[in-house]
Amino acid sequence: MRVVRVYIENFRGIRLADLHFEGTTVLLGDNNTGKSTVFEAIELAMGADRLSRTQAIDEHDFHGGRYLAQPDQPAPKIVVEVIVAGLDQQHCDRFRANLEFWHTASRSLIGPGRAAQAGQAGVEPAVRIRFEGAYDPDGDEFTAKTWFAVPHAEDGTPTSECRSSDKREFGFLHLRALRTGSRALSMERGSLLDVILKTYEVRTRMWEGLLDNLRGLDVVGANDPEFGRILTAIQEAMREIVPGEWADAPHLRVSELTREDLRRVLKSFLATGVPGYAAPFQHQGSGTINALVLAMLGLIAERRNGRVIFAMEEPEISLPPHVQQRVVDKVRGLASQALFTSHSPYVIEQFQPEQMTVMRRDQTALLTATAVILPQNLRLKIFRDGFRTRFCEALLARRVLVVEGKTEFVSYSAVSRRAAELQPGQHKRLDSLGWVPFDAGGETAVASFAAFFRGLGKTVATIFDRQNPGAAAGIQLACDRAFEQPYAGFEHLLRDEVAPAMQRWFVQWLVDEREWPAALAGQVPPDGSPDAAYSVPFLALFKHKKGDDYLTLFFSQCQMGHFPQTMTQILGQLRAMVEAPPPPPVPLPPIPQAPIPPMPGG
Repeated sequence: MRVVRVYIENFRGIRLADLHFEGTTVLLGDNNTGKSTVFEAIELAMGADRLSRTQAIDEHDFHGGRYLAQPDQPAPKIVVEVIVAGLDQQHCDRFRANLEFWHTASRSLIGPGRAAQAGQAGVEPAVRIRFEGAYDPDGDEFTAKTWFAVPHAEDGTPTSECRSSDKREFGFLHLRALRTGSRALSMERGSLLDVILKTYEVRTRMWEGLLDNLRGLDVVGANDPEFGRILTAIQEAMREIVPGEWADAPHLRVSELTREDLRRVLKSFLATGVPGYAAPFQHQGSGTINALVLAMLGLIAERRNGRVIFAMEEPEISLPPHVQQRVVDKVRGLASQALFTSHSPYVIEQFQPEQMTVMRRDQTALLTATAVILPQNLRLKIFRDGFRTRFCEALLARRVLVVEGKTEFVSYSAVSRRAAELQPGQHKRLDSLGWVPFDAGGETAVASFAAFFRGLGKTVATIFDRQNPGAAAGIQLACDRAFEQPYAGFEHLLRDEVAPAMQRWFVQWLVDEREWPAALAGQVPPDGSPDAAYSVPFLALFKHKKGDDYLTLFFSQCQMGHFPQTMTQILGQLRAMVEAPPPPPVPLPPIPQAPIPPMPGG
């Protein structure tokens, strides 16, 4: 059993999305892409307790906050449609009137007139659950309902409502970052404890007895004569205004005495290690809370024989790397399908590339998802070995800057940081603009990596040394913007575009600071040598085995006029790809000149 397709329309930041999943999946993308919104949308359709809330949706759930009908246009509606395939016999028996069939290869439902294909390989029984939310102007309220797409009336309107008891058969549980652990042992609706009680079909009988006890509990009363004297004075003052039998003395009660109040107030307590003292479970350490969540998920999965679907956000929060991996493995082992979001390389590397899905939302709020498929020239071992240091950040980014080698990788990042530090109004860091540099490891790999990231929906720019026309054209076709440095190598760029006086200063500064490499001691010119004599040791330094460290050190000492012009121009154009250039300043009108008075006595 697994979610295979999610269609979303007009929900929060997503205007439209049509997403496909195959088994366990981790959703990747930068912040505010819509990963969590996808999980929230699935919960609208499949969450057993979502619609039992006082208000399942509000105006902020509509895309752009637009929920009112406009003249000559249909009223806005939130639509979420989820297809669950791979149903077992128990599901098929229960939902026999709602069954459809999913064709795995084409990732589509078998339409009318093709029932003969239902028994073929690669075809699975499925159900389609549809959520619709809208604003009712007559009742001045938001409405929300879920239906099975089959059966339906002649006009296509569903006729079979999908109730909470139906949804529990799929065992979908949305585990939100932070919030799930903080309410795990509470009695709030939708908490893990509440889910466990319903999964085990336990109807607690504590509410009525507890309410009776609380109604007779006087919080202050005779135990505090000073407070009681004030309450009596209030009672006597009231009796001067209304009949005496109406003016009963005010007294304090624990709550408004409803079941919902108690659900929010009741908390479980756990031992703290101090003999005889327990504290609310949410005051425990993050490790204890996470262990508690996993234990409770295990109970739910055990009761349902693994027939559960878990959607878990950011499992890495507050956890060291080895525990992050253990949490992911545990959740995957419990569920028939597990969906994750994450920004941690330690979590993401637990998945095969085909289990990674990159999310992208464009300027029209269209959300797309693309599975990671490695190109033929990228072996799985190289991908895995370099995942934390090379690939992870690029997969999570919105914009990728593919550079020829580590020298460019280090240099462009260092120059952008230093320029933003010196002139923050005119320059920005690459990471502030959403650009993540990626080291292609050589000029021959620039085009293939650019095509790889572009195929995942990233905006891709490239930086490379001078190429023959054919190679340069291939790189340009593979990316959104190509920047060809007009030199045969980066060292030539430094030699020609860093002023000789600056080259001399840096060499002498390192010598004075006793940071000059001993292996290059013989290349330092004698005192009194001209600036041009320092070009050879300056370039030799960056070819040294720690050249990348020296590049970072060099650019951190530069002022604005010291950076290579080619680099500052490329950085400016990278910024222009993200931000519109500021409007030119409006010239001020000339100030009228007052006539000069004549000199006294003139």
